[in-house]
Amino acid sequence: MTMKKESNTRTLSLRLRAITFLICLSILATAVIGCEAKKISASTLAKPAAVEPSTLYDEFSDVFRKALWEFAFKTSGSALTVKDDGNALYSPISLYYALAMVEAGAGGHTKGELRAFLEMLGETDAGAELQKLYALMLHEGTSEELIANAVWMRSELGDLVGQDWLDQLANRFYASAFKVDFKDKATAEKMSKWVEEQTRGKIKPEVDPTEADMILMNTLYFKAEWAEAFDKGNNRKDVFYAPSGTIADVTFMNATHFGQAYLVADEFRASAIKLKNGKIDFILPNEGVLPETLLANPDFLKTVYESERQTADVAFSLPKFTYRAKIDVFEKMEALGLRGMLQQSPDLTVMLPGQDATVTEITQEAFIDLNEEGVEAAAYTEVQIRCTAILPPDDIVEMIFDRPFIYVISDDAGVPLFVGVVNNPSVS
Repeated sequence: MTMKKESNTRTLSLRLRAITFLICLSILATAVIGCEAKKISASTLAKPAAVEPSTLYDEFSDVFRKALWEFAFKTSGSALTVKDDGNALYSPISLYYALAMVEAGAGGHTKGELRAFLEMLGETDAGAELQKLYALMLHEGTSEELIANAVWMRSELGDLVGQDWLDQLANRFYASAFKVDFKDKATAEKMSKWVEEQTRGKIKPEVDPTEADMILMNTLYFKAEWAEAFDKGNNRKDVFYAPSGTIADVTFMNATHFGQAYLVADEFRASAIKLKNGKIDFILPNEGVLPETLLANPDFLKTVYESERQTADVAFSLPKFTYRAKIDVFEKMEALGLRGMLQQSPDLTVMLPGQDATVTEITQEAFIDLNEEGVEAAAYTEVQIRCTAILPPDDIVEMIFDRPFIYVISDDAGVPLFVGVVNNPSVS
């Protein structure tokens, strides 16, 4: 089956699944005993209006699009640091969605700090803009693009979670919401399967919810063909010069694109190859210049995208590649101050009214496969939140044996071995 046929079939399935707000995972719930996912009361989710994509693009503001790029410019250098021959992969939009859900639940100084970190200028309503972006991604076409969001919370939180915040997740982020038992080992498997489904099997994380009270999830899946596919007949085997040495027999794809925009700078050159949905910019450092050296400059990517380009015929020779990556966002973005915003007495009172809470962990996993037909990529961002105040105890059924009682002893065979009555435990 071609990528186009797969895309049309899958996108139609996604549009049908977006009709309701809370996806209950009923199939998984019956398969995983003792791990019931309970819906949380929230507004009914309306399916994004079916309008022409040109109209959607017009409604999606340039101001907010610029904010997303500024966020990507600011965070990518930190996220993409690697050692030796390691590959790196990061999804700015996946992290943005996850942090925007936190921002929607924040108040006071934390909300202001997060808005600045997310480049939300003035009265920008990120939720409304991300709602439009969601609708754009659902548009049926020659590629497949999907954003999915979910909030998982342990049942003991009860009504402590802010309904206004849940309504925002429903109406703006199209998020599924679940109450679960984080102490049940089956819960982690259910959460992992949810991610696996949303990323078309490309990411199946090892989720550990045991130390969390709430977990926010975002997934991103993207699959698109090249506007002009690479001819496999032009492939060749050659060496690749990694930091640690030469790697032999790497498959390179080759094609010449005519009248192509390109940029030549002091330390690199750049040009893009069009996809049927978007494009991929390829940036080639000069010999002796490492990618991490360029990315260490916080203005590097901005320079690449905002510099004026020339036009020429460009011969591309690209290695095929597929790999996975995982990062600790707090660790990678330590210098950007994100940890301080969300761990030093953050205000999350819209999310959890009257409760003290902190974000304990933010991680992102990503996958990419680039070949002659196009590109397939997926990302998963996880935000773990823990309440630092004392939560109400679970409902407890008390049995205080301070009066006469009966007892029965049975064995593994299920037969009654002893039946007794205790009227006076002090009599020997």
